[in-house]
Amino acid sequence: MKLSTILNSLFLSGLAFTQKAQVYYSCSVPNTIAFTIDDGPTEKIPELLNALDEAGIVATFYVNCNNLMKDTNGQPTALVKPYLQEIFKRGHEIGSHTYNHACLTPTCQLNNPGMLLMDTKETFTEQIKLNEDFIYNAIGVYPATYRAPFGEGQNPGAVNETMLEWLYELGYPYAIHWDIETQDMEYSFSNGDDFALQKAIEHYSSEVGQKDTLITLQHAIPVTIEKIIPWVRDVWKPAHPNMKFVKVSECLGLTDKDIYKTSPGPKTDSNTPSGNVSGKVNSSNNNSGANSIFSGLLITTILVLFNILLNNY
Repeated sequence: MKLSTILNSLFLSGLAFTQKAQVYYSCSVPNTIAFTIDDGPTEKIPELLNALDEAGIVATFYVNCNNLMKDTNGQPTALVKPYLQEIFKRGHEIGSHTYNHACLTPTCQLNNPGMLLMDTKETFTEQIKLNEDFIYNAIGVYPATYRAPFGEGQNPGAVNETMLEWLYELGYPYAIHWDIETQDMEYSFSNGDDFALQKAIEHYSSEVGQKDTLITLQHAIPVTIEKIIPWVRDVWKPAHPNMKFVKVSECLGLTDKDIYKTSPGPKTDSNTPSGNVSGKVNSSNNNSGANSIFSGLLITTILVLFNILLNNY
């Protein structure tokens, strides 16, 4: 077999190689903690933003634009858009959590009656596009980070490679998981706020909670606003003076340019914001996702050049 034929096969294999979103389970920048909020907006957003300001915490919100605030027609209420704008205006970060907090698997839907199912590429794409369009209409940029509802498809030991391929194609190279899930909503609803606070304290005080890089998961509900954030402010922060609360982008060594887009679709140079997107942009840039993209393109380019040279001799 000719060397050119072999290289041509390698080239075609390179073209067929599918890029996937990368799952992040913790921060990569030492001494950083990313405080994240899922499932909102909720009607508690004004109080939550004030509590975060008082605690000196910048947060990252993974939002469902049509989940907890619906009108009688099942559409987002008039408050969802201004709430997103206020979150963004305050310097917090916004990522996608699907439009309706949909389930990726029938098992999830069975365990959560009323949830929509997005187990096909078409239904998954619809959930992403509806959400990102609403976000864009509110803040003027599209998100490029994603957190799966219930962690489906990105939970440790249960990663769905197909979902990661879909995400990447849709322009979401970053799938964000967490180190600590406070279970604030679960415990608050089942056992009351005091019990939920105690469980959150146990999570923050656990062995995992002593790491120097953390992503924590909370919700925009009363117990988080009235008890968990004040405890973090008054107890956890003073006990961890070297830890800095930052947006997810900063804790991963990224910038606003990495985690937002000016147009939908795959993340490219052409839809990367040309300037700072929010008022609190960090300066670090250790874009591991972009590096993997560049590496794939470089390999393909080298194969193309070899193929051209060999066919000319």
